[in-house]
Amino acid sequence: MSLFGSSKPKTFLGVDIGGSSIKVVELANEKGRARLMTYGYLELPPQDGGDGLFDQPKKAGEFLARVCKESDVKATQAMTALQSSNVFSTILSLPKSKDPKMIKPLIDAELGKLAPLPVNEMITYSTMIDGEAKADKGEVKTKEMKEDEKEKSKYTRVLVTGAAKTLVSKYIEIFKTAKLNLQAIDTESFALIRALIGKDKGAIMILDLGSKRTNLFIVEKGIPFVSRSINLGGDSVTKRMVEQMKLSEGDAERAKRDLGIAGGSGSLPKILEPIMQPIVNEIKFAFQLYANMELTELKRVEKIILTGGSSHLAHVPEYLSETLNMNVYRGDPWARVVYPKDLAVVLEEIGPRMAVAVGLAMREMD
Repeated sequence: MSLFGSSKPKTFLGVDIGGSSIKVVELANEKGRARLMTYGYLELPPQDGGDGLFDQPKKAGEFLARVCKESDVKATQAMTALQSSNVFSTILSLPKSKDPKMIKPLIDAELGKLAPLPVNEMITYSTMIDGEAKADKGEVKTKEMKEDEKEKSKYTRVLVTGAAKTLVSKYIEIFKTAKLNLQAIDTESFALIRALIGKDKGAIMILDLGSKRTNLFIVEKGIPFVSRSINLGGDSVTKRMVEQMKLSEGDAERAKRDLGIAGGSGSLPKILEPIMQPIVNEIKFAFQLYANMELTELKRVEKIILTGGSSHLAHVPEYLSETLNMNVYRGDPWARVVYPKDLAVVLEEIGPRMAVAVGLAMREMD
């Protein structure tokens, strides 16, 4: 899924511009398998991070150019993703039409009622969810079931994603400053689906614990049916450590990372409980939204995949698994990537924070 453009370069560069860092991953297509060429990660100064980064796109471009140079990136074409908090997403059920030209006016008419901005001020992309009708496998169906299927067959589901044109223009300026050709703009949800789910058709939640925000996606058959974003992340843990333990911000950040490294058996550290409870509430709300959606089929989420830089916080998977009574584990974005064995330990450590960039670099290999 992309908001514009497409052409195939020799290597594939994924660029994830986050609230506190810029991550890049360059992959090559080696006989149909992704091979890691290089990767890089740049922590942004506190005064330059957050949403304010996009108010100074030239400075952001200089940061991007710096991380590409230090990582010895060879690619000149790149893919990036809009932050989930800046993306409008909805699933529409529209009457089927034999004329594809009739679909767009229908979509625009519906978007005019739902979108936060006028349609002419947004760049939108539509993905048809429903493919060809499946053959009857011989199941016994009641008259009511058959009538319901007949009614549903009159409609098609369309995932529509959009963002403000003004924001997209800032991304374009960032990449021009970095002397990179912005080949496509994707969404974080599709990048994470590519990197962490692949071809799995089950109902899966991706929980992306970032530094400033936590994003939740419920994915069914590769399509994000539920997307939520809350203003809570790893920085909230650092702030609590500064306030409660009287540490400097630098010492609090190191202490937080030590919590993740400690691992072992045990329960969630007390200092994390006030941060995790609102996230648990949001997860339950997302489950309820998904279960009540008329446009979905599976209704019940099978498992949660954790990702994002803050997913390494101590005992978070165990806490969520026990609290929600379901399987929860950290995702591995390198699972379908070939890389030198001596990098295994490092890549495992940085994997969660690089997942979006990996998924972006994989985009043209799908």
